[in-house]
Amino acid sequence: MFRLALRPADRPDPVGSRTVAPGRDFRAARRRESGPEKGRALFNRCWLASLLVIAVMAPALAQTGQAAKGRGPIANTPDQIIKGAAAAVEGDLLSINGTAVRLMGIDAPDPGQKCRNRYGHDLDCFKIATAVLANMVKGEEVTCTVTEQDRTGEKKGECRVRGVDLGAAMVARGWAFQYASLSPAYQKGEAYAQSKRIGLWAGQVEKPWQWRSRQLRERSP
Repeated sequence: MFRLALRPADRPDPVGSRTVAPGRDFRAARRRESGPEKGRALFNRCWLASLLVIAVMAPALAQTGQAAKGRGPIANTPDQIIKGAAAAVEGDLLSINGTAVRLMGIDAPDPGQKCRNRYGHDLDCFKIATAVLANMVKGEEVTCTVTEQDRTGEKKGECRVRGVDLGAAMVARGWAFQYASLSPAYQKGEAYAQSKRIGLWAGQVEKPWQWRSRQLRERSP
């Protein structure tokens, strides 16, 4: 049976079970003693820095929070509730007691825009889309929540009849298209109309924004 003799250089560490070389146990002890103190000092410095940042940013954050209350996506444009009888001006535009409100998130055919049905016959899709919206609001009280107003003064918002979102109804029936870049809220409704080939999806039609772009190109010299 063999015995392993410990050399002076491999004597046991008094703190743990590992072995250290001469002189290293003292340095290790210093690191163990100074570790918690350094950690506390670093924590205190970080804490003081955090308090300083909060103190500096607090006025700005408070001002931002107060400014955001009761305001739409555009600065200084408070949400506005408009109620009353409505008339359809376009497939995505209503007039409520003389106030025009554009349905947000959708785009319906423009005046003069034509489309084709499944048999290839030309249709005035602008008039049809307008008539569909008119039928939805006929004899009903419409409630519009206006959240935006553009530079021309046109109001934009969500309008409902008996709790039903008119923009969603127009898209789901296939007589308007969703503005995917503005909101994905009507994505499912458009997918349904397209899959069932109803409304404008039953035949051939340009998206209104594509039709407008083509008109501008054709009119330009």
